[in-house]
Amino acid sequence: MELNKSNIKKILGIIVFTVVFFTAFQHFSIVAAIITKVLDIIAPVIIGLCIAFILNVPMQALEKNVFKFMANSKRTKIRKLLRPVSLISTIILTIGFVALLLLIIIPQLKDAIVLLISKFPEYVTRFIEFAEPKLKSLGVDFDLKFLHPEKMDISKIQGMVAKVFSVKDGNEIFNTTMGVTTSVISGVVNFALGFVLAVYVLAQKEKIIAFSGRLAKAVLPNKVYEHILHISTVAENSFSSFITGQFTDATLLATLCFIGMSIFRFPNAAVVAVTIGVTALVPVIGPFIGEAISFVIIFIESPIKALFFLIFIFILQAIDNNFIYPKIVGKSVGLPGFLVLIAVIIGGNIGGMFGILLGVPIVSAIYVLVLDVLNKKEHEEKNRITEETESNIQKGE
Repeated sequence: MELNKSNIKKILGIIVFTVVFFTAFQHFSIVAAIITKVLDIIAPVIIGLCIAFILNVPMQALEKNVFKFMANSKRTKIRKLLRPVSLISTIILTIGFVALLLLIIIPQLKDAIVLLISKFPEYVTRFIEFAEPKLKSLGVDFDLKFLHPEKMDISKIQGMVAKVFSVKDGNEIFNTTMGVTTSVISGVVNFALGFVLAVYVLAQKEKIIAFSGRLAKAVLPNKVYEHILHISTVAENSFSSFITGQFTDATLLATLCFIGMSIFRFPNAAVVAVTIGVTALVPVIGPFIGEAISFVIIFIESPIKALFFLIFIFILQAIDNNFIYPKIVGKSVGLPGFLVLIAVIIGGNIGGMFGILLGVPIVSAIYVLVLDVLNKKEHEEKNRITEETESNIQKGE
């Protein structure tokens, strides 16, 4: 390899990167602490940008469909009102949607748990009456009376619970309480600041995008600027497709669940359908959570129907996963299953619920970019082989 100016820069870059990487690796705890501190400082900004991106999808839909007449109006004042009206409508609809879900799911789930606890002795008694004759018919002599609530040593259970929640002294109680309170307050403040930032970003997104583009084009080399622009476009498409697809699929799944439960006369059809739809917004693990909660809600009314419900929802989920979801979300978020699972696990560990929701579209964007690079390399290699073949043919001639 000739040591021209370009190659010298590459070699120096590799050396600098290697030195920095090993230095950071040797002082990993310090680097991790610095990264954590920086993330804590910019947490409201990250939250705000995430909220802005999510709310931008319904806001765009309102601008293009519901309030399109305002954009086509001849009066300047009405055209200027398009963004404020769409933004305020988006916020109202979002808050109303979340509040409605909380009002529907939480009270029903609380009542279901309370009722389950109250009926637990009855369920145990029924299980004993059902299981003991079956065991005896199979030649198994096993006494299940110890499972009966009257035979259980409640004092031991209470002691175990007390031991789990016990603390050594008052200082530990105070420190634990203060730590939890501080975390909750910090989370609420960060979310509130992020929400305010999201409103400003959505209100002036065109100006922000235009300024960012001008700044990047002025500071960065043309090739770097084009790469960043391509990455941004891919990321925007992946995020939008994912968010739109998830909400559409969740709504359709909840509707089909309600119709199916009404046909088969399962109890609490409305509450279960909403629960299934909401939890379906979370990839991979969401459906299992929804099925577990719904099973408990139906089990309270009828254990037999709860078992039939599991069969029904598994069939419905299979139809959704194999036919409905791929059509709605599209190929832009068509990740292989193992990558979806990795995205959910890593996203959840890094950012909790936000990480789970954003992990799939982020990995999807990376996946698309990697495919672009691979396709480009394969195309270049194919062209090189073609050129060499043509050159050899010409030489042979």
